[in-house]
Parts: sequence; C-alpha cells; structure tokens
Amino acid sequence: MASRWRIGVESWLTLAVVWSWVFFGPSVATAAGDGSGRADAMAYIRVFGDLRVEFTRAGTPATVREGVEIGTGSGFAITPSGLVLTNHHVVNPEPREGLIGGEPVLVTAETRRVEVIVGGGEARRTFDGSVAASDAEMDLAVLQVTASDLAYIPFGDSDALEPGWPVTVLGFPFGREVELAKRARADVVPDVTVTAGSLSAAREDDEGARRYLQTDASLQPGNSGGPMIDKDGYAVGVVQLRLRQRATGSGPGFGVPINLVKEFLEAHGLLAEVPGARLRPGVVHSLDWKGLRVEMPEGFQDGSPARLRVEAGETVEGISLRIDRAATAWSREALEQAVLAGQALPGFAPAAAATGRRVESGTPTRVVASASGTTPDRRPFRVEYTLVPLGGEAIVARYLGPPDDVAFNLGLIRRSLARLEADPLLTSAVRAPLAATFELVALPGTTVGRVPVPAGWSIEPSSSASCGRMPPAEAGLAASPPGDFTVVLRVLSLGRQRTAAEQAARACGQGPGATAAGYAHRFSRLGVVIGVQGVLVPRGEDLLLLEAEAPETTLRFVRDVFVRWVRSFAP
Repeated sequence: MASRWRIGVESWLTLAVVWSWVFFGPSVATAAGDGSGRADAMAYIRVFGDLRVEFTRAGTPATVREGVEIGTGSGFAITPSGLVLTNHHVVNPEPREGLIGGEPVLVTAETRRVEVIVGGGEARRTFDGSVAASDAEMDLAVLQVTASDLAYIPFGDSDALEPGWPVTVLGFPFGREVELAKRARADVVPDVTVTAGSLSAAREDDEGARRYLQTDASLQPGNSGGPMIDKDGYAVGVVQLRLRQRATGSGPGFGVPINLVKEFLEAHGLLAEVPGARLRPGVVHSLDWKGLRVEMPEGFQDGSPARLRVEAGETVEGISLRIDRAATAWSREALEQAVLAGQALPGFAPAAAATGRRVESGTPTRVVASASGTTPDRRPFRVEYTLVPLGGEAIVARYLGPPDDVAFNLGLIRRSLARLEADPLLTSAVRAPLAATFELVALPGTTVGRVPVPAGWSIEPSSSASCGRMPPAEAGLAASPPGDFTVVLRVLSLGRQRTAAEQAARACGQGPGATAAGYAHRFSRLGVVIGVQGVLVPRGEDLLLLEAEAPETTLRFVRDVFVRWVRSFAP
C-alpha cells in the first residue's frame, strides 16, 4: 500500500528531501562499544536520478526533474571485495502518492546513479555502486563497488536469536539532516548513529519460517538497509521498515533475518564471496552402540571407533564435533570448569576458555553454553557445548571452530546440542567378582594373530596404555563387561620394544599387585580414583601388554578374571 505524504513547499529540493524520508529503518542499537566498532564497515548510500510528478487533475501536465538526489539510505559492507548490502527500496524507490499545493500527485523516480560512501573520518571512501543483485519481494539489494580491502561486518545466525536478547542497529537516520551544526549541507556525510534495543519477537511466515525480526530499537527515516547486530558484533538482520501508529507516528521496527539474506545471496551466486563457512542441516544419527542420538550437519560422520567418543566434521568448513562419555563423581559445575580449563578431557578444548551465553534446563540440569579462547599458537576459537548428566556418568559434547564460522552457523549448532539424546551405559556396575570365558579374536594391524578376550563383552580398538610412560602400541583391543564401561581389560601389541617396555613398566609403578614383569599404579579421573595393573607377556617375537583398569573400589572384583586372562596367553 502506497504511503501518503504532504509537501509544504513546492520546490524540487523539498520534494527530494521528503522522498528520501519515506523509507524507514532502525538507527543503530548497541551496548557500549558493541556496534560502534562496526562503523567502519557502514555505507551511506545516495541515490541520484529523475523525479516525475504526475498531477491527477485533468489537463495538468506531468513535470520531470533530472539528475537530482532522490533519496539516501544505509548499507554495510559484507565482503572485503566490495559487496555492500542494503534494501531494494533504497536503490529502487517505489511510486508514492502525495500532495503539492493541495493537489494530489503521483511521484515516481528512476535511478540513474548510486553513490556509496564507506567508512568515516579520514578513512572515508566514495564509490560508484552498481546493483549486483536485487529482490523486490525480499526487499534486498547488493551493490558492487571497486574495492578489495573493505572492512566488513561478518554474518551471524538469525535462527539463534531469542526474544529479549540485545541487538544493535546502525544507520544514517534522516541522512545529512542530522548534522544540524554543519552548514554545507549538500556536501555533508553524516556520522553513523548507534541505538540500543532488543529483539522483541521473530515473526514467522505462513510456513512457520522466520520472516521478520521485530525490534524495539528506535527507527527513523533514512536507516533502511542498515544492519541489526547481536552482542558479539555479528549481523543478524537488515533493517527494513517501521510500523507507524496513527496517534504517535511511531511503532515497532522490523528487519530481514540474516539467514534469508544468505538464501538471497546464494540464489544470485554471491554467498561464496561472503566470509564464513555455511553448514547444512543433516539427519539424526542413531549411534546405538554408543547410546547416542545426535543431529549432525550434512557431511558429518562419526569417525571414532571408541564406544565412549564421537568425532566428526574435522574437515567440514573448519568446524568439528566431539562427544565424550565419562564416569564421574564430580558435580556438573566442577566437570564443566575442568573441561573448559582443558584438563578433564584432553583435546576437548585447545586451551582455557572463558564462558559466555548459557542456558540451563531439565532435571537433572543440563546446560547448553558458549566459550571462547585462543590456542597456544594465538588462533581464536569458539566452543558451543552441552553437558548432560546421567547419574554417575555424563555426556559432554561440543562444536569447535573459528569464531566467525561458528557464529555463521550458530542456530544449527545449538539445535544439534539441545536435541542430543543419550542413554545411560553404566547400567550394571560391577559389585561382585567377575566370571568370564574367553574367545579368540583377531588383533588387526599386527603379526600376533588372534588373542583371547572375554566372551560377550563390548570390544573396541585401543591404542594406548593407562600408564603414559609405556611405548606407543602398534595396535590393541579393549573389552568391557556389559553395563559397566569403567572396567576395562586391554591388550596392546608393543612389537619388539622389549627393553623400552620393561624400563617403562618399572617407571609406571611397583605398588600392590605388581609383578616382576608388570606394574600397578593409580590415578584420578574426573573425581574417580582408578586402579591399574599391567603385565608384559611375550608372544613370539612380539611383546604384549595386558592391563586391567577399573575404579579402585571395583578393581578387587576384576583381579581373578584378569589373572585367568593373563594365563590364557600362555603358549
């Protein structure tokens, strides 16, 4: 529906100014410093062209003014290579009805040139912009300017936003008219305005998809095309319009969600130029042996043979998924603190990480949260993680990657973590001496052949001993009884490293249960004291290491079966 406006003075200058005020968009909202740090990527857009005024009164000829400024608006650079995002209506004004001298008129504009002024102060640069892509229905347009080093605003993920969260809106309300103290009005380029607000609601279309982001940030004419920015400085929307109430002339503001912008750019072959790797929705992976169901992005596959771990996506757009299961005596808070310190689960986080946003839900309480930090080689990283307590055991899952790539896919990542389902595996803890018979299975990757393992136990590959002093294994297997993954019998092939293995065994410990050819030691894992016994067994020209590992309170129930197992390796 065309808006109506009245021109008080019959002059083309006034007509051009009022035309530029027809289009509405939010002024920038930010907490201190959050949005202003993106001001160097903002673009002040001036549109020049021809205005045509048609009087509806019969007999009055239409008049045309050529080469005038017909409007101003806002935009922002989205790539270093000169792509500037704005609204379609900023560069392609729609016909408007109005009044001149009390007579109704229809004013149309034809764009001839678009001037794009990027940055501020001494760094300000002026370009001629060409329309690279435009969509009237979505009210989006991309301008191309000749540049290769523009500061830009990286994309976030509008699906990750929740009502009440802070947003920042940047733009140029009222164009150069806001510079009241400057007299050279035709040459003035206004400074960016920053206004704080929040997301009021995410308005959906008939199919249930997010179509508009509603904000309570102040909207003024001339800010159309400016960015909505989240608290981390990522663009989550593009300012589009304001609903005006008759009584006050003000109302809520709306923006186009940035995920719709991604679809628009992709449809025009431009998304690949935007910094940030895009993950695609995948399917739910039912990992029954591991007791997990998790929705992984497209291209992610579990590559870990371990029952207590999932590793996926290491080469997919720089983002990886890892899920660990562990028995623990710690509280959720203590476990979370240790994990983020890089201590509890080696490799889970590359360094100590500072926590950010967190959401707690359920009984017992699970958490979905963010953390960030810097690797030892000074690369920034971001972690989105969840902790799921299961009573005596816990699931810790995380997506890890470069901050911009994680932010670009935040909604998909958080949905995956929030929907992760886990069944307990610690369902039948060993509380009495174990009994077992043995069967022969192949020890792949070695010349050892087949080795005995307890029949009916869960078997998986193993590559390292509990004692880190032991030399690296060529291959190995680990077996756990049904219902208790904390009890492990492990066989590792050490090849011909006999001397090194014997020296390491003495260094590993000679506590109770140690033998001349073995060791015994203890350590703490996630608040649980673990006991270990190890024995070196010759097998032809190779040397095998046999280990029994269990919580110290359980190890006494494992010793008999361990002794019988060791004897089963006798020639």
